[in-house]
Amino acid sequence: METFLKYQNIIEKALNRNEIHKNLNESVRFSDQTKAVALEKYTMSDYISNRSELSLSTDLTAIAKSMGAVARNNQIIGHHPDFMYLKGTSNTEKHYIISAFIDIKGSTNLFKKYDEETNMIITNTIQLAAINVCQAFGGFIQRIQGDGLFVYFGGKNVDRSKATHHCLMALSLFSYFVKNDLKRVFEQHGIERIYTKIGVDFGDDDKVLWGVAGKEDTSEIATYSLHTSLAAKMQAYAGSNEIIVGQNVKDRAQFDDKLYSVVADKRYIFLDQDNSFFYTQYVFDWIKYLKSSPYVATSISGDITIKPQIINVPNINSLRETVGENRPYAKIKTR
Repeated sequence: METFLKYQNIIEKALNRNEIHKNLNESVRFSDQTKAVALEKYTMSDYISNRSELSLSTDLTAIAKSMGAVARNNQIIGHHPDFMYLKGTSNTEKHYIISAFIDIKGSTNLFKKYDEETNMIITNTIQLAAINVCQAFGGFIQRIQGDGLFVYFGGKNVDRSKATHHCLMALSLFSYFVKNDLKRVFEQHGIERIYTKIGVDFGDDDKVLWGVAGKEDTSEIATYSLHTSLAAKMQAYAGSNEIIVGQNVKDRAQFDDKLYSVVADKRYIFLDQDNSFFYTQYVFDWIKYLKSSPYVATSISGDITIKPQIINVPNINSLRETVGENRPYAKIKTR
């Protein structure tokens, strides 16, 4: 998918680092010394320069805008802008939020073939792809946890159902990138699979308490909620490149039931028998969701691409109304 091509290219360069380094010793035997220059190793300074250029395609950001998502840029981790007033206080507020835990699995196996710098470049680039796509769809990066991320979707003046749609679209696009685009790159280098496991849950106003965790500079504005905790637990039940969602997410999204299947190993992620509360978790069929989206086209081979956004051209009648009698070129007479 063209959307993540820049990220894919950086990872490809990083994977080539070791192979290129091994070939440098042999390159001095080449009569054409320009070949040796072509085999220069991809460095951390190269990566830092390339990283500053990373962005998402205009088509993807156009999808986010079409869905009504407002990008959250210039973030400070752990300090959601809608609740910054809680910083340095003991105040709390109840307000809904969607919690998403994204874990990138299998990256540890990279240490079998690659050095620490190469691993850093690869892991960091995958994380940046997740960060950028989540931010584009209104997600707030609460925390970077090892290889993964903890992200909030929603907030003040954001419709609950729309926030749910933004969340599922962002996570689906990122999952496609990892499962398909990255898989092809890694397979070419004989690397064991790297995949994602994602858990998502929605907690409404009465079930989410915002407050400060920690103290002074060692603090963050956090949520205290069953559903934040459940999102993390759901991630543990996800299979390779699966997204697990809670009942509240399913109810808020109001998508076709065919997009969900009950988690076979553990239907109820939380049971409170005393209060007759049984909370179901589902596998979300994100690939079927993407293929049913009006923003996506599917090729014969099953690959998806983002449709170019259509520019609305005004019809001729509306142009006549706008121009009126002001047609200076029509008054020019030719001899």
